Amino acid sequence: MVTIKNKYILLAAGFWLSGLALTLLGAYGKSHQWASTGTLLTIGISAQAIGFGFLGFAIMQAVFRKK
Repeated sequence: MVTIKNKYILLAAGFWLSGLALTLLGAYGKSHQWASTGTLLTIGISAQAIGFGFLGFAIMQAVFRKK
């Protein structure tokens, strides 16, 4: 069974990896002058930030649960 802490870590990893993929796709598109490059980079960086936010939340949740 997946605990709440593990769900947040999996969610963080999913956001971070999808953000990384979108950022790399945006970088590739920038060299090929795609019109959607700015959108891809913005969404990719935002997804990575959300992923790090969930990771920080999971870490703080684990720290405060210990007695």
